[in-house]
Amino acid sequence: MNIQEIRWECYPRVGSFPAARSFVERLALKGKRPKTVDSYARAIEDLLTYFGGANPNLILEADEADLDRYIADLKQRGPKKRGRGGMMEDETKIRYLTGRKLSDNTITQRIVACRLFYDFLLRKRLRSDPMNPIARGSDGRDGQRPARGPVSRVSRLPWVPSDEVWNQFLRHVILHEDARTKAMILLTYDAALRREELMSLRVDDVDWARGTITIRAETTKGGRMRYVPVSAGVLHLVRSYIESDRRALIAAYDGEETGPIFLSQSTRNPGRSLAVGAFDEIVEQVRDRVGLPALTPHTLRHQRCTMLKRAGVALDDIALFAGHRSTATTRLYIHLVPSELSKRIREKIEPFDTLISSLVEQGSRSGGLP
Repeated sequence: MNIQEIRWECYPRVGSFPAARSFVERLALKGKRPKTVDSYARAIEDLLTYFGGANPNLILEADEADLDRYIADLKQRGPKKRGRGGMMEDETKIRYLTGRKLSDNTITQRIVACRLFYDFLLRKRLRSDPMNPIARGSDGRDGQRPARGPVSRVSRLPWVPSDEVWNQFLRHVILHEDARTKAMILLTYDAALRREELMSLRVDDVDWARGTITIRAETTKGGRMRYVPVSAGVLHLVRSYIESDRRALIAAYDGEETGPIFLSQSTRNPGRSLAVGAFDEIVEQVRDRVGLPALTPHTLRHQRCTMLKRAGVALDDIALFAGHRSTATTRLYIHLVPSELSKRIREKIEPFDTLISSLVEQGSRSGGLP
């Protein structure tokens, strides 16, 4: 990422605060992904906004109490809404999943960014206090005593719908939604795509003959390209959209035939590629119509990977399909298919549980058990 490409207008306080600006420029120079640079810059912008018009030296020399108050504010704060087409944290979704307004992941992300910012200040000798005001948690490795960090993270399994609910959802999407919405939702599910991967797809990424799509490295979370198979039915929906609504937009607004697949139909930006956050809004509208408050764009990806695990696809293959760095992430889908895990465990442990079973049966026959 070139420094000139940093959108300082999105974080004006960072751009005008030399130490913060240097921190973000350093991230870009180290080759951090644009999304990472943007995320950290927004986190530091939020920190500077919290301090308001405070003397810059007060920010540089902030102590633990100052940062504790900031973190407490994060935990009480509602999600920040952004303009149409941009990223948007859905208050209804967050309350449904966590019971509070701002998600654990958002809070953790901002705290990590701020901790790294103060690490940067210490390395550059821009802070006289030698201690980072944000404590780092520890799990107690290497003989160290475990230490609790600023936020206790609770690991939650993602929500996936039951078969009945999922089938009703699919029926609604296919029978009642417009061509673009059908293509977007079904392609996201069928190829287990992340939002950025979906919205970055171009027409020339589709290999119609082989039935695959290319997920380019620059659009992925891990920076790795992959080829993903797509079912014939879903490819048919994508082609139908491309040859109908999309073709009309291309003709009317002189668009690129082989450019981004999914285009804006709004009167403000007709024919232009959709922003990533637009998919959030599309899914939000659909979930309101079908009454599924926990449904998110990522639910579609989780659902597909869960289905693959249920179908007996190996974890290594699911990891390649979904673009996971390792099967450690993919093992999540074992927990989303508890009946399969239970069956495997029972089969393996049965020889060791034979005594218990025989004693229970014996007790039952002799009247020793109710």
